[in-house]
Amino acid sequence: MLKSKKALEPNLFGVLIQENSIYCGIHLTEIQLPDKCAFLGILRESQIIYATDNPIIFAGDYILAIATHCMMVPALKVTIKKIHSLYYSLNSCLLEARLTDSQSVNSDYSDLPTTLKSTY
Repeated sequence: MLKSKKALEPNLFGVLIQENSIYCGIHLTEIQLPDKCAFLGILRESQIIYATDNPIIFAGDYILAIATHCMMVPALKVTIKKIHSLYYSLNSCLLEARLTDSQSVNSDYSDLPTTLKSTY
């Protein structure tokens, strides 16, 4: 007996890799995919890099993948879209962007409007 046509229909999609993706900086083949799923490659700046080349993944890449069974599409999307729980980037550090105590509190209050008057 033939399987339903919907189950045999492949589902192709691309997922944009964010800066906080857990996959930034690793090779494509290091990702453990669900059953009945495969990588086709990466789309980077209008170039397709095939999965057989085992490229390193960078933020801004689109991972191109296929699920050969429709029931595996949600599992594949969840797998590829994994991110760090906090903002994370290999190229920047948020600690450097924090305000220091002297920047966040102005001790002479010169930035307060002069129209405020005390009622006491």
